[in-house]
Amino acid sequence: MSHVIWLMEGLSSQRDIILGIKDFFKFENKDVTVIASHRHHRNEILSLADIALIEPPEDEDRLAFITSTVTQYGVNAIHTGRNCQWFETHRAEIVASGVTLTTGAVSNAMFALADDKVNFASAMQQHGLPVVPSIRIESAEELRAHLANNTSAESLSGTTMLCVKPVVGIYGMGFWRFDDNVSHMAAFTHPDSRKVRPDMYLHAVEQMETFEPLVLMPYLPGPEYSVDMLVERGKVIAAVARRKEGALQYLEQSGPAYELGKMCAEVMQADGLVNVQTRNNDHGEPVLLEINMRPSGGIGYTRHSGVNLPGLFAARKLGLMSEAQAMSAATGNFSQAVVRSMTDVIPYNTTLDNLSSGQGNA
Repeated sequence: MSHVIWLMEGLSSQRDIILGIKDFFKFENKDVTVIASHRHHRNEILSLADIALIEPPEDEDRLAFITSTVTQYGVNAIHTGRNCQWFETHRAEIVASGVTLTTGAVSNAMFALADDKVNFASAMQQHGLPVVPSIRIESAEELRAHLANNTSAESLSGTTMLCVKPVVGIYGMGFWRFDDNVSHMAAFTHPDSRKVRPDMYLHAVEQMETFEPLVLMPYLPGPEYSVDMLVERGKVIAAVARRKEGALQYLEQSGPAYELGKMCAEVMQADGLVNVQTRNNDHGEPVLLEINMRPSGGIGYTRHSGVNLPGLFAARKLGLMSEAQAMSAATGNFSQAVVRSMTDVIPYNTTLDNLSSGQGNA
């Protein structure tokens, strides 16, 4: 009997998830078929799957595409890392076709909460979890007033360093650390440092026609942790923490940040492959930064610990491993490791030999 899992378009880690699942079942006596789909001809992703599909570009065509594909290939489980709120809205119709659906959460309310960093921090604080102190900024004038107030930083954290980022956003886009001591050109000559003079930043935001809400918060000394997890309706099945120090990442499975990440996923009723980010405050204690209700871009790094989170996810969704077996494998196979991201290239196949001629390929 073939077991079929369909990995629909994600944000940053679809390729690593496919690799993890394929490697997991490479030496297992299980007939597992992996389908991958994307809106674009991302051959470096789609070529890894047993069957490749091109998703329709418009939302109104997606449901028919899903139901026809499920019927054509006998799909058992669908995972998506993109358009998750659309999927949650159409969960009933999709599940009615005979598949399980994993979006990262169990309701649109949780996606909305995770997307709003200020509301997220408030909600986690109400549950007794430590969070980074945050102030919502609704206008350039409001930001200028807070920065002009010498007590703004102290009221947030007792420190004098502040940073800012969009209330809604991913990948750290829009994050800047305020520093009066850097040059006016620092943001242009050394953008990766993420430092900018407050007066330069204020001048820029005051030129915007539409102000996007910001979060003003203390800049925390760190280190930063990224906790990758397999969660099932709020229950953590497997987790690996990545402690980020410079170019190195230390893979761990214990400690305050690791435990805080798991507690956050439980409170948020996460469901699937998700990620929680923390950072240590001035007292060396981790506080919550955010939760990503989707796989992180670094989920592939965690496999160097011996824990294959994508593989465990697929085994669970296809009914090939019990909860107890997955939890035991996650702890029994773990070993500490240190990894470093390296720039690499891969051959790009211009033609997909596995591209289906079914629905959605036009």
